Amino acid sequence: MRQNLPRKEYFIGQKVPGLQGYVISAFVDSGCNAHVFRAHNESINSNYACKIIPKSNLKQSALDSRAWIEEPLKANSLTHPSVVKCSNVLEWIDTDSGIDCVVLCYDFIRGVSLRDYVKNHKNNITISFIESYLKTIFELMLEMQLKLIEHGDLHSGNVIVEDPTEYQIRPHHKFRVTDFGVGFTTSDQNFKDDFEQVAATLRELISNVKYQALGARDRFAFNVLNDHFLARHLVENDTTRDINARNPRRLYELIEDINLQFDNVEADSHKFELTSPFDYLSCEQLGESHSLLKALYSNLFLGIRDIEAKSNLVLTGPRGCGKSTVFKSLSLKHRHYVNDDDPTNISYIGIYYRCDDLYFSFPRYVLPEQDYAIDVPMHYLTSSLIVEVLETLQLWGGKYFKSELDTEESRISFEIWKILDIEKPKVPAADTFSAIIERLQKERDRAATKQRFVKDPKQKYGKYFGPDILVKVCETISEKSSYLRGRPFFFFIDDYSYPKIRMDLQKNLNRLLMQRTSAAFFKLSTESPVSYARGDIDSKIYVEGREFSLLNLGLVYLSTDSNTNIKLDFINDVFSRRFNAISDYPVNNLEELIGSNPNENHNEVARAIRSNQKPELWGKEVLANLCSGDIHYIISLVGKMVTAVGGKDSLESITVIPKIGSKIQNKSIKDEAGNFLKSLRGIGPNGEQLVKIVNAFGSVANSYLKYRNSKNEDGSPPWQASRIEPYEELVSNCNNS
Repeated sequence: MRQNLPRKEYFIGQKVPGLQGYVISAFVDSGCNAHVFRAHNESINSNYACKIIPKSNLKQSALDSRAWIEEPLKANSLTHPSVVKCSNVLEWIDTDSGIDCVVLCYDFIRGVSLRDYVKNHKNNITISFIESYLKTIFELMLEMQLKLIEHGDLHSGNVIVEDPTEYQIRPHHKFRVTDFGVGFTTSDQNFKDDFEQVAATLRELISNVKYQALGARDRFAFNVLNDHFLARHLVENDTTRDINARNPRRLYELIEDINLQFDNVEADSHKFELTSPFDYLSCEQLGESHSLLKALYSNLFLGIRDIEAKSNLVLTGPRGCGKSTVFKSLSLKHRHYVNDDDPTNISYIGIYYRCDDLYFSFPRYVLPEQDYAIDVPMHYLTSSLIVEVLETLQLWGGKYFKSELDTEESRISFEIWKILDIEKPKVPAADTFSAIIERLQKERDRAATKQRFVKDPKQKYGKYFGPDILVKVCETISEKSSYLRGRPFFFFIDDYSYPKIRMDLQKNLNRLLMQRTSAAFFKLSTESPVSYARGDIDSKIYVEGREFSLLNLGLVYLSTDSNTNIKLDFINDVFSRRFNAISDYPVNNLEELIGSNPNENHNEVARAIRSNQKPELWGKEVLANLCSGDIHYIISLVGKMVTAVGGKDSLESITVIPKIGSKIQNKSIKDEAGNFLKSLRGIGPNGEQLVKIVNAFGSVANSYLKYRNSKNEDGSPPWQASRIEPYEELVSNCNNS
């Protein structure tokens, strides 16, 4: 949006008030809230970049507090060479012309914004260019973090790719960062997390890399950037989940280590990818390694029958409980890649879609005031899902039903073009899945680009897909395909969680994702029952049990605590798969490693605590009881037990079973609980409050266990509470009471 901007022609040739000898000589660019000009001083041959912002585009609070002066100047305390310094903050007032503006004067950098550079070099964005950008940014963010400075609007438009000089023997790209603090002062800017903005820029860059044309090293680097940095390190704000999150120094080192990692992979390419049973604690880290996903995925996952039922589903559960792993493992693409796609075992066509690109294309989405712009994100998601459908059918149909696919593809494609109601390319091979896929990829880009200017009244809008298009395509494919009849489409929509996917965006897309039809069923994963919007923009409220089923994995795990066999079987399977994925690992199952303690009983432990005893916690049954869905914590905990006993080499020398004694297990469990509580303090502005809540819960639970008896079980055992479940989002200004 460009609002309240004065005519740029007015400024050309004008002297800059308060900047002796400088005249506006050239227009550079316009942003959402400002014009940028070059100001030249002929007598000393010097240039400034002048950012001119109408005061009407500043927040009233910024005007009242003079933050419009203070915020841009904060960056001047930074010493990193990428920082573009703000040397002057002035006012430009001309009552006759209605000019009432703020002028920010910066060092003039010859070059273009990173955003424009990408536009002009779409086919020439290299991995080395991206790595250079990231290393520059991480160095800068380290200094910013140490000096408690936030940029607030670190998008690709505020990064300049500096022109190389003729005196560089080996020209290389330099990146300069401008507009520090401006985002905090303008009227339509919400605070934007710097790490998330770097993630958005990284996605913008790698989406223009031609993966198929890359060499082996750059393909490896691409996968690291996409599967680790983009999917996890840059968007994770919980440092207990990822030690690299919010850590610029560590992120820089990870970029530096890519060459070493690649060399190790090349040297060990004959070995299986898993080198430790405690690696790959999340599905995102597996990337596109389908063989590894197959090896680690347990089909004993709790709730699997509900997930595969023919109904719309909202799947919730704590982070690390395996929602992504299950959704991806049930997709037909994955099953194709691991040769688990025999048609006799395929009862539905599983389509996996992770909401990362939806998030990056529609960050901080709010419903537009203009009706014609409402379907822009719907167009994007529909295009994305149809592409996944057609790519999946090409793979699976081409493998098992090639003759049918060859016969039916043209007819089905013809019908899909009619449903899409977009211009078909005038080429002989237009009625093919490949032609539709190519066109829909462009439609995705069109929608994502249009969203950036959705508030600009000068933008022209064409037609966009409504919530009916995807279902019509699925129905048409099912009706006209001889080998798909009786096999509905299951859309596994992963990480559909607020605040990542804003409530307004969910309400918009729910018009599609809550439809009930025999041809398509939608499965949505979200972190908690309150991170999903149970309605749409048409004020329709979706009722659990009618429009969708709710499966809360946290409650599923809790409900099996009294009879741990189901959960224990699952946990045993998870570890057995990991141990056996390494040919020479010293143990094959969990019982060999930590033993079995079948007499472990909640009530007996509670009675022991009441009598001031300190029972030892050990054995696989304890793991089952500790697990409330957070599988990654359980895997990590066992990994720390192995480290405590001396690692893999020590396990090989230990001949007794279990190889890890009860005292080490007990200490590891209690140490990890204490360390986790300490780590909560570092989670954003609510860390201290979280610790207070957990401590208060522990005090109350301990009091109940010691002095109250349960009334709903035979024998009146001590009253036990072992889990605290948040149902409302914490707010940073909550008081200490």
